Amino acid sequence: MAVSTIRNDNKSFSTVLIYFLGILGVALVVFFGGEVLKYLGGFGGKAGLTVEVVNGEARVLVNNKEVGKTPFESKDIKSGTNTVTIKSDSQQYQTTIKFLPSKKGETFAVGVVRDLGVSDVFSSGQEFWFDKDNPNDTLRIVSDPSGATVSIDGSEVGKTPFSSSSITTGDYELKISLSGYETQTARINIQKGYTLNGSIKLFPYPVLSGVKAFEGSAGLYDLSSDNTLLTSDTSSWVKGILYWNKTRGINIDDTGLNKENVFDYFIDFNGNIYDSEGNIVQTKEEFNALKDLKKGAYLGRISDGTGLTKEAKDALNTLSALGISSKTAKILDTPTGWLRVRSEPSLNGTEISRVTSGNSYNVTEEKTDWIKIKISDAIEGWVSSTYVSLSQ
Repeated sequence: MAVSTIRNDNKSFSTVLIYFLGILGVALVVFFGGEVLKYLGGFGGKAGLTVEVVNGEARVLVNNKEVGKTPFESKDIKSGTNTVTIKSDSQQYQTTIKFLPSKKGETFAVGVVRDLGVSDVFSSGQEFWFDKDNPNDTLRIVSDPSGATVSIDGSEVGKTPFSSSSITTGDYELKISLSGYETQTARINIQKGYTLNGSIKLFPYPVLSGVKAFEGSAGLYDLSSDNTLLTSDTSSWVKGILYWNKTRGINIDDTGLNKENVFDYFIDFNGNIYDSEGNIVQTKEEFNALKDLKKGAYLGRISDGTGLTKEAKDALNTLSALGISSKTAKILDTPTGWLRVRSEPSLNGTEISRVTSGNSYNVTEEKTDWIKIKISDAIEGWVSSTYVSLSQ
């Protein structure tokens, strides 16, 4: 009897406690205006993520856990703040974004598109995500660098950082452009009651759209720039040029975009010399490995004025000693209209060819009274400097 009575008392207490908690729960919902239910409804919700990599492929990690490879798409990402990492064999990019949970069959997917490039400077990308922090704005765009022009469906609407509350629900073509940088475009979707955020990273042009040689030079091309992002680190600049050459192509001498390796060497305004793979040349062995170089690029600063700096000229002289030169020899008028090309820098040298007055040739070596010119891939010889005009 005593045990039975105790058990009945506990049941009554439990029932009262349940009723009390239930009433308290209703009271909380009423008091907080439904915020508790809203929070509970989003707790543990799933979100979407798409990741694309331009010019290659990469692994995708969410909160340091690998989830797949690009192109990647998932609707099973935990909502809330997540860190997304994109890793290739040589480069990595990481970003932290707020993910909204799916609602009524719709997925508010986060979209990331990235050109990992070769460095933080020489890379680009887009990130888009939704939030409800500011219901007055339907679109917010930031860019790196800022001050870029924002155009929607072909009409300019402002500069970054940009925000608008007047863009209505629907699909639009977004374009972000800035002088000196590659333009970014994206197809975006504006949804009622939400703000679409966009973060855009622009790729700086490492070369001009059309590359020209220095006047009078058939071998050295001027890539001078006033963009301090480029000129502050010429080693990175060289890598950026090589990457651009491979992925976009370089238009040299108006011959059209060429994705084959255009330049055989690089010289910067500090006098540094880089090989065709972007490695700085310093040792005697590295210099000796430089052979058959035809086209070079000068990485100058426009603020230094036209032409080469003294340091760059000294570097060219070093290359000239190896038989590499950017000088051009123009054959002057002669009584015969042509000039003998000899095997040695002497009148006793055997005649191996003749060149026509008015034609220009790359210089490979200089000696007193004689100039060695490259006539073809198979023929090089010496001509009298009396009948030659040299230009750099």
